[in-house]
Amino acid sequence: MAIENFVQPNIINIDEKLRLRKSCENEWQYALPWYEDSEVLYYSEGITEKTYDLEIINRMYTYLSDNGELYFIEISHEKSWIPIGDVTLSDKMMPIVIGNKKYWGKRIAKKVLTVLIERAKDIGLSCIKLKGIYKYNERSKRLFTSVGFYKISEDEKEEYYELKL
Repeated sequence: MAIENFVQPNIINIDEKLRLRKSCENEWQYALPWYEDSEVLYYSEGITEKTYDLEIINRMYTYLSDNGELYFIEISHEKSWIPIGDVTLSDKMMPIVIGNKKYWGKRIAKKVLTVLIERAKDIGLSCIKLKGIYKYNERSKRLFTSVGFYKISEDEKEEYYELKL
């Protein structure tokens, strides 16, 4: 069963300080600082020689939203919500980026994945595959294996994982 058959919720609350919010095209510029950061791009996209501009982000987010549920990861801060990253739920991929490095290492990504795995089960997905994790990205490999993904194959650059639901 494909995810395209379901209505994406506008908000998924994770806890009182963390939520997922369906992103709208007119807000995609919020991601620009994340994808202008060479360290974020290195871990998320394997890119070292350039950064993303708004045109590339728009193409990427269009693809992600056409093929799954694209969310901004938001943190509650002083009575408002601020986007700190993005994640997409799809049976074909589950990219996640904590774009604001201030929030790296705070277990936010694990909370996000745990909630999205439950959503995947609720809507009847049977498996989630990952397009690939760069072999040097030990943090991502640990993250995904900690929520139940297992390696199914690899090539010279990437390892491929899946989760049976």
